[in-house]
Parts: sequence; structure tokens; C-alpha cells
Amino acid sequence: MRLPRLLFAGLMLFAGAARAALPTPPLVPAQHGDFDHYTFALSWQPGWCATGTGCRADQPRDQLIGIHGLWAGLPQSLIDRGLSRPQWWAKGCDYFQPSRARPALPPGLRHELAAVLPHTKGDILRHEYDKHVQCFGFDPVLFFRTELAMRDTVLATGFARDLQAHAGQSVAKEDLAASFSRSFRTSLPRAVQFQCGRDESGRTVLTQFWISIRSDALSRFPDARSLTNAPVPQDNCPARFDVPAW
Repeated sequence: MRLPRLLFAGLMLFAGAARAALPTPPLVPAQHGDFDHYTFALSWQPGWCATGTGCRADQPRDQLIGIHGLWAGLPQSLIDRGLSRPQWWAKGCDYFQPSRARPALPPGLRHELAAVLPHTKGDILRHEYDKHVQCFGFDPVLFFRTELAMRDTVLATGFARDLQAHAGQSVAKEDLAASFSRSFRTSLPRAVQFQCGRDESGRTVLTQFWISIRSDALSRFPDARSLTNAPVPQDNCPARFDVPAW
């Protein structure tokens, strides 16, 4: 028996929304929560792996958009101590409590993360946990499940579809920024920032894009009211660059 088309379409929309829904309870820091925004850093996997130190041979090549991290902004308590944002970006949680431990995660979650994290020469999962997670007292399972759900949310947008449609092409940054503004219904000029690098051929290629989210509105992402301007301009891409494909 076939489902009526409208009912079938509705079920598909519901299923997509369910996959993209953020976990409950919402992600809330247990300590040092006096910061004003998060940066959700998503990697463009072919560009990431084509620049810098590259990726390991076991890098999955079935995904274009991956996860770099979800980064809490500079806590006010460190601002009061005279720390600058660049200092925070360099050391993160080490200002509170250094840690070299890997997060305690179930195997299934580790497998999901391995599918979308860049496979760097070092352990990016441990690095992200040590630098951006552990000092805030986040539950690590909830934290990384939230990251995965947020990525699903981004993948469901017209912006992500536009970006992936340009794989292997040269693009104008203003066109991608306009696509983001339409998809997320925002006019904030620094709600998204693009990161580029040079590949072995000397081409300037997209490696990441960073979304700025209000710290008190993470659970409402991707609602336009959850977004904010990045406090410091960090977009380093030129007016036109390549979006590499695998």
C-alpha cells in the first residue's frame, strides 16, 4: 500500500527535522560559562586535507562538510585578568586546567565522529576536548552529540547545498555569504566567516567556515536570533577562491 504523496512528504520532512534536532537537555557549561558566544567551526574536508599538514591515509572521502569543533568564546573571568582573544585562541582551557585525556565516549559515538572529523596527524578529538571542552565541565557525550546534531542542521540548509554544489569550482565569496544570509535569514555580516589555505598547486582553497552563535541561544540554533557577529574579523579568504572536490 502506497502512502499518499503529501503524507509521505510530511513524514520525510518530519524525519529530517528529527535528525537535525538538538539533544535534550541543552548543552550548558557547568563552570566558566561567562562567555558571550560560541564558534561552530565546520571543515571543508577536501580543502582541509589539501593544505597544511594534510590528512592521514584513512581519511573518509564520502563527506564534504565535516566538523572541526564547537568553541566557547573568551570567558569574562579571563578578560578581567587581562587576557586577549588571540591568547585564548592559542591555549583555551589550559588557562584553567591542562588535560591530555581523551574524552570518555561510547564506541558508537566515536565511530560517528570519526566519519566527520578531519583525520589529522595528531588526535583532533583529544585536542578539541582538551582545549575547548573539559575545563567547562560539559558532559562529553552530550557535547559531541550536540556537535553532530548541529552539523546535521547545517547540512539541511540551502547554504550547505549551494556550497556542495560548487565542489570542484571557483566561487565568489560574496555569493556564498549571500547564500548563508538567505538560508539562515540573517543580515549579520560576520555570522559566518570563511577560512582558506593554499594547496600544493598554490591555489587558494576553502578549508573551513565558522558560524558565530550566541552563548545563551545555542539550543535555538539555527534560528536567526541565535546568531551573532564574530567579535573579531577572522575571515581570511579572498574575494574569489576554489572549493576543491575529492
